[in-house]
Amino acid sequence: MAAVDPTYPLYPIACFLASAMLLLVLLTSFIRQSWNLSVAFLCFWLFWENLTKGIDAIIWFNNADIKLYVYCDIVSHLFMITYTVKPMATLIISRRLYLITRLQSIELPDRAAKRKELAIEWTLGLMIPLAVAGPLYYVVQDYRFQVEEGFGCNNSSDDSILGIMLLRLWNVIPPLVSITIYYPHVARLFHRQSRDINHFLQSNNSVSRTNYFRILALASIDILLTLPVGIANIVLDVELDLSRGPIPFYYGWTYDHTDWQPEGFHYAETVAQGTSVVAYFYFNQWTSPFLAFVIFALFGVTSEARASYWRFICTIGSWFGWKPTPRAGRARSPLEDIEFGERPAQNSMSLGLDSNPSFINRNAQAQERTPGEVEIGTGKEIEEVRRSTDGAVRDAEHQSGYLESHRVEAVDASSAV
Repeated sequence: MAAVDPTYPLYPIACFLASAMLLLVLLTSFIRQSWNLSVAFLCFWLFWENLTKGIDAIIWFNNADIKLYVYCDIVSHLFMITYTVKPMATLIISRRLYLITRLQSIELPDRAAKRKELAIEWTLGLMIPLAVAGPLYYVVQDYRFQVEEGFGCNNSSDDSILGIMLLRLWNVIPPLVSITIYYPHVARLFHRQSRDINHFLQSNNSVSRTNYFRILALASIDILLTLPVGIANIVLDVELDLSRGPIPFYYGWTYDHTDWQPEGFHYAETVAQGTSVVAYFYFNQWTSPFLAFVIFALFGVTSEARASYWRFICTIGSWFGWKPTPRAGRARSPLEDIEFGERPAQNSMSLGLDSNPSFINRNAQAQERTPGEVEIGTGKEIEEVRRSTDGAVRDAEHQSGYLESHRVEAVDASSAV
């Protein structure tokens, strides 16, 4: 039997590619920096969502059979977590960018502020999604899970007003907070203090101007995807529910949890609901792979990321006896032979005759000479050092004699007086 999805197997391939790209991004060191916790949350949960959606699209490509109960239980709750993490990650990113712009610092001023910020980010990025996917979802969960033909397991909730308040508003309120509170502040601070902020971003090693705007672009794209989906979800559900009659505030615990079994839905039922429902269905399915591709385009092709991939390939290759040829580096600069160190403290009693040591690495230049050249060069350098030392000693003796003569003259003058 042929697949019900006209685009099959494009969707599972896209999901697997998206999950592989997110895994690569998670392995880079940039994403693991402390101030990128929100991006790490988003990448982690998107990775699992895309991976399981790709698997589901293959298992249920032409059927809506109820099977793999435990797997579907886990996946349905996983999708609910990811559904909540997306807008929460956007809110955390917007808030973090606002703090960086306002304080002009990656690190917060004291430990108490750091602990408070960590508590806020872990609450928004993990605790709230777990609460939504756990007890809040269970209150309005009308089926154990549902299976959609062509796409597999999914969560299921009743269409009551309480269900909208407990679940669907999470895709609307956090993006609205980001747009109405943090985005205007970031734009205003950039407009008023652009010179200072640009100088800070250019002089900071942890968050360059490019990385800052990559994070800002990710938050913006996430908002453009999450907010319309959240609004469309509420509008379409309300329209469908109103077509069947008034919407109750809550159907009741008994109604939702009596005969609590999985339910399968065929693809033809989705098509029968109209073009707008089908368009929303596909848009919702493709949001996560598209967001994963955007994340990889922003963070997965940087020079640091490519260097991490090459090190990983070399490590794997070494397990099988493969010794990769080192990549040709850029042309060496003359300054690469120079080592800069801390200047030694000068003697406070010095008369200005002590010469400061050179911080030029002679060994780096000597390595490129032949053995004969090294011996000749070493002899010449020793002779130059000896002559400069003798000159410094003679100057010191001359200066000492000069000071001694002046001291004697001063004593004679005082005796005459």
